Amino acid sequence: MSGQSFSLQQLAQGRRPIRIGFFLIPDFPLMTFSAALDSLRQGNRLAKNKVFEWVLISADGAHVRSSSGLGFDMDTAMAKGPRCDVVILFAGINYAESYDANVFAWLRRIYSEGCVLGAVSTAVFFLAKAGLLEGRRCAIHWEALASFRSEFPNCLATDDIFAIDGRFLTSSGGTVTLDMMLYLIAAAEGRELASQISDQFNHPRIRRQDDVQRLEPEDRFGIRHAKVGFVIRRMEASLNDPVEIAVLAENVDLSTRQLERLFHAHLGKSPSKFYIELRMARARELLTHTELAVAEVADACGYESASHFGRFYRQHFRESPTTTRKALFGRGVTARRLPEISAVGAADAERISDVG
Repeated sequence: MSGQSFSLQQLAQGRRPIRIGFFLIPDFPLMTFSAALDSLRQGNRLAKNKVFEWVLISADGAHVRSSSGLGFDMDTAMAKGPRCDVVILFAGINYAESYDANVFAWLRRIYSEGCVLGAVSTAVFFLAKAGLLEGRRCAIHWEALASFRSEFPNCLATDDIFAIDGRFLTSSGGTVTLDMMLYLIAAAEGRELASQISDQFNHPRIRRQDDVQRLEPEDRFGIRHAKVGFVIRRMEASLNDPVEIAVLAENVDLSTRQLERLFHAHLGKSPSKFYIELRMARARELLTHTELAVAEVADACGYESASHFGRFYRQHFRESPTTTRKALFGRGVTARRLPEISAVGAADAERISDVG
């Protein structure tokens, strides 16, 4: 069956039980795996029949620990596993430490044999590294989205909560994994069973693919002003090509001075400083999660030169971009979260010019 013409509904015409392989990558998040596995268990219980079966897979068949420290014994190594109708990969923030050419080759092989491939959160990187997502829509966690787009520009990464494209099923992770699995179950066994599972989990609404991942700026930053929220959304959408503050103000029918007053009232800083902080957070993410050159990171964050970018970066983080790269990415330490934009200290902010 071709990837382009395949529909998940075709699983409904296949054999029973549907066999789903869960490929666990060290440091995978436990919540995502639990949501996926327990939705199948609940499906069998409510259907009063074994409509799903599952197998736990790792690269070598060895025990795999989650990011919380809890681990699982595997049923099989990938090379010895039974043929699966669906294989879903789970990975966490240290995903790159588990890159393996043998895993990529295995993914290509099972896809060529007709397997539906799924990936949750950063596990999408594995499908892309295997060369399987060129020209495909895929969803990935918002925190890794910019990194993914930079590394794989030919993949159609979206900020939707999950995405279906042919025989590929990708999720941005977290609680979204349940919605993705309910979509899969509805396609294979009908909407009624998926709705019953959702009810059992006190999950009042099965979200659509195009639902948003992140909280709206109003909720993330604790603001209650529509025009400020609109401007923040514009800023976040244009980090690589910054828009003049005067233009942003004009977009919401305000003068620059009025917008300045609103930002100070709601966020305690000027629009320019806030915009710079957004761009600096993006820069740190790219430095610690990709192999882009510093000049490429500068360009992706809207700076005209690496030296201009480096000056602002040192002012903001008190270290150079190269130091960040050596200290974090060079050691493979990807577990550190990006700093919250709203948590930048006043002393740091004062050292940053209003012109980024």
